[in-house]
Amino acid sequence: MWPFTRPDLDKIDLHLQFWTAEPDTPYTLRLTVDKLDVVEALGVVRGSDFRLSNIATVPVFRGKGLASLVIGTLIGAARTRQCSTFTIEDVSPRNPAANRLYQRFGALPLPPRESDGHSDYQIRL
Repeated sequence: MWPFTRPDLDKIDLHLQFWTAEPDTPYTLRLTVDKLDVVEALGVVRGSDFRLSNIATVPVFRGKGLASLVIGTLIGAARTRQCSTFTIEDVSPRNPAANRLYQRFGALPLPPRESDGHSDYQIRL
């Protein structure tokens, strides 16, 4: 995966996997460009809440709309699973790009934690 070569953005693959259909279902989503994993999202489905616990984009691929593609795909998956909310966990106030991304999808910040100022963001589906 390292170092990156020039990617062919016409070769983008998304892989969304749910490991079981049981409660607290974990999932992973990987977005691959030119055979390189460039965005990964991890989370869990809890009851009717689709929770995104982590999303990471390889730095050289940031700002290209790939994380937006992943978030949109996950929101669609949440609706398919008849979830009523989509929650993005533990968002740092020191990450304005992430905050703007989530807000573009209509996510609203929940009250911040006193310990570190991080908030969850939530979308009603």
